[in-house]
Amino acid sequence: HLKAIFARCGPTQPSQTQDDQTNASSSSDDTLVHARGVLDLALVQAGVDTVVAAEILARVRAMALSASAYWREVSVDLSKAASSPSALAGVNLGGWLLLEAGPSSALFDRFEGGVRCEWKLMQKMREELGAEKAAEALREHRETFITEEDIRRIRSLGLNAVRVPFGYWVVMGPANEDEFMGPCIEYLDRVLHWCKIHGLQVLLDLHGAPGGESGEKPCGRERRDWSWQDWRFDESLAALRTIATRYKGHEAVTGIAVCNEPSETVPASVLCQFYDRAVQTIRDAGMPPDEVSIMLPIYRTERLDEIWRLWNQSYDGFARHANVAFDLHLYHCFGPWWQRQGFGSHLRMTKRHRKILRRVPAVVGEWSLALPPQACGDGDVEEDEAQRAFAKAQLEAYAQASHGWFFWNWRDSPNQHPGWDVQTCVERQWLTKSQFTDASSSRKRSSCRARLVSKVDSLLAAPLAMRGILWVDVWVHRPIPCKAFELVLRATATMSGMVGMSW
Repeated sequence: HLKAIFARCGPTQPSQTQDDQTNASSSSDDTLVHARGVLDLALVQAGVDTVVAAEILARVRAMALSASAYWREVSVDLSKAASSPSALAGVNLGGWLLLEAGPSSALFDRFEGGVRCEWKLMQKMREELGAEKAAEALREHRETFITEEDIRRIRSLGLNAVRVPFGYWVVMGPANEDEFMGPCIEYLDRVLHWCKIHGLQVLLDLHGAPGGESGEKPCGRERRDWSWQDWRFDESLAALRTIATRYKGHEAVTGIAVCNEPSETVPASVLCQFYDRAVQTIRDAGMPPDEVSIMLPIYRTERLDEIWRLWNQSYDGFARHANVAFDLHLYHCFGPWWQRQGFGSHLRMTKRHRKILRRVPAVVGEWSLALPPQACGDGDVEEDEAQRAFAKAQLEAYAQASHGWFFWNWRDSPNQHPGWDVQTCVERQWLTKSQFTDASSSRKRSSCRARLVSKVDSLLAAPLAMRGILWVDVWVHRPIPCKAFELVLRATATMSGMVGMSW
C-alpha cells in the first residue's frame, strides 16, 4: 500500500534541478496531504479498518525517526565507509592460491600431457613425483609466488588494493576424493598482514567453490560432464562463514566475493538464492556492511538484466542487504565475436560498459589489455599506441564502477599476451603509475563524501511522501560511487517506508 503513494506522486526524473527542488519544497504540504489521501484510499480499498490504518501510519513515522537517528549516528565518522570501495584500484594475485596455467606457468610447464587445471596438475605431480615431493613442490610455489616484496611493489605503483583468488581447499581442506592440497589458510593470514602494513585493501575471492561453480579451469577443475547440481552450495557457505569469522574486524579486509564466474547454466533463481544466503551468512559471522562489501559475480554483462530483475523482485536484494555489488569481468578477447572486432569496435564497447556500470552497484573484478591480434594493427609502434588508447578508454569506463576495479593479473606467463601482466604493461608504458594514483586518489573520496552528504541532506529535508522519489533518483539514476552509498540506500529506504519492497 505504501508503494501506491509513490506511484501516484508522479514519475521519477533522471535528475533534480534547482527549480525542481524549490517547487518540491513549496508544495510539500500539498504533497503530504495528497500522499495521506492516497494511503487512506489504498487502505479502504484493501478493507483495512481505521485502527490498523493508524497503526500503519505510526509505524511509518517511527521508521522515519529511527532512520534519521541512525543516520546522525553513522554520519559522525564516514571515513571508514567512504574510503572503500569507492576508489579501489587494484590488481589480482591470480595463480597463487588457485593454480592457473597462465600465471602459474612455471609449475605447469614442468609437466607434459595437456594439464590445464589444478586438479589434473595435482594428479600429474603425484604420479611423477610421489605424494611427498608433490606436496613439497606446491609448498615452494605458495611460499615464493607472492611475497611481501610483491605487496610493497603493488603499493609503490599507486594501486591501493588486491583481489586474492583462492580455492575452498585453502580454507577447509579438500573434500573426500578431491585432488587438491590443503588447508593452507596461513597464506591468507600472511598476505593480509602484509597488506595491513603497506596500506592495501583486500578483496577475498572464493575463486574455486566446492564442486565448482562451473566446469571451467578458473574454478580449479575442468570438467566436460559438470552440471550446476555438482556445485555444493552448503559447503560454499561453510567456507564463507569460516573466512568471515576468521577475518572479521581485520583492517585490510574490505570485500568478499562469494564465488567466481558462475556458469550461465546455473538457473538465475538458484544463483540469487545462494547469493541471498551467502550475504546473510557473512553478515551473521560478524562482517557488517559499513566495514565489508560483498561481491556477487555476474561474470558477463549479457546476464546482468536477468539477475538484476530477480535479485530485486524476488529478494529485495539491495534494500535488504546493504553494501553488496555485482562482480563483472570485462574481457575483450574470449569468443569468436570478439575475435572479429576491429580496434574501433573495442573502444566503442568500453563506452557501452561505462553506461552499464552507471546503472548498478558493481566492481570490475577482472579486466586486462589482452586484445585479438588483428585489433592492434601492424608493428610495435601501432601496438603501443593502440594499447595505451585501449587502457585509457577502459580506465575511464571503470571509473564509473561504484566498487572499483582489479586488473588481471599481477604476473603472467611470458608466453601469454603481455596485456595479462600488469608489470609488463607498466614497463611498456601502456599503463602508468599516474593513472593508478588518479584512480585511487583521496580527492575522489572527498568528492564522494561531499556528494553523499548533499544527497542525504536533500532526503532528510524532503517530506515523507517525496523521499521515495528522491531515493529512486539517488539509487537508479545517479548512484553515489562509494561504500557509504549503501548506508544511504538502507536509511532512505527506511525513511521512505519501502523496506522489504521492490522498485
